[in-house]
Amino acid sequence: MLRVPAGEEEAVAARLWPLEPLGLEWRSAPGEELVVAYFREGEPRDGLAALPYPVVADRLLPDADWLAAWRAGAQPIPVGARLLVDPREPEPGTPPAAEPGRTTLLLPARTAFGVGSHESTRLAWELAENLGLAAGARALDVGCGTGILAFGAGIAGARWTAGYDLDPAAALLAGQYARLNGLPVRFFAGPAAALAAPARFDLLFVNVIPAEIGPELPALRALLAPAGTALFSGLLLTEAAAAAARLAAAGFVERARRAEGEWVALACSGR
Repeated sequence: MLRVPAGEEEAVAARLWPLEPLGLEWRSAPGEELVVAYFREGEPRDGLAALPYPVVADRLLPDADWLAAWRAGAQPIPVGARLLVDPREPEPGTPPAAEPGRTTLLLPARTAFGVGSHESTRLAWELAENLGLAAGARALDVGCGTGILAFGAGIAGARWTAGYDLDPAAALLAGQYARLNGLPVRFFAGPAAALAAPARFDLLFVNVIPAEIGPELPALRALLAPAGTALFSGLLLTEAAAAAARLAAAGFVERARRAEGEWVALACSGR
C-alpha cells in the first residue's frame, strides 16, 4: 500500500503496471490517497523501492477471488457506440444484459485486464470505431488481456482477428471468452515474433504500457500492412509527446489521437 499525492493515482498506477501486479486499487483516507498493489507471494518487487512514495503497509493476504465482490455489484459497461460489456459472472437461467443498438460481450472480470471500465480500453476502441478501421480488416490485439478489442473488431466486421499476450493465463482466458461469446477469434501466448513472417495486419490494437511494448515495436512495425493503422493506448497525457517520438523512431507516424481524463490514444500509420 503506497501513500501518494492527491491526483497522482493514475500516474502511479502507470508506473506500477510494468511490475506486473495482480491488481491495483485506489483508496481515500483522511488527509491522504492510497494505491494498493497486489502481487503473488514471493514475487520480487524491487521496483517499488524506486518509486518516490512511502509504503505504508505490506502484508500477506489469504488467497481469494478478489474480484468476486466487484463482479456482484458491477453493471454492464457501454463501450463506444456499439458494444455493451457485461463483467458479471453469468448465472444459469439469467439472460445477458441487452441494450438496443449494442452487441453484448460477456467478459466476467477475473484476472485479465480489459472489461471496458478503463479509459485506455475505451479510447482504443473509440478511435477504431470513429475512424471506421475494423470493417474488412485483418486485426491483431497486442497484449490482448481479455481480448475485448479483438472481439470488438470481429463484431464490427473484421475479416480475420487474433490476439496475443505474454501472460499465458491472459491468453487462455481470452480463448475462454471467445468460446463464451461464440466469436471466432484466435489467441496465443508469446511475443509478436511467434507469428509467421509473412503475416500482415490492417489494424493493430496496442493497449499496453509504453515501458512494456518498447522492445516489440520493430516487430509490430513489420506486422503492419502498408496502408494499415496501429492504435496505441495506455498512454498518459504527460507521456504522449515522448511516446510519439519513440513511435516515430520505430517507423510509426501519428495521424489522429483521442483523450479522456489523464489518458490518450494515438492512431498511427507506417511511413
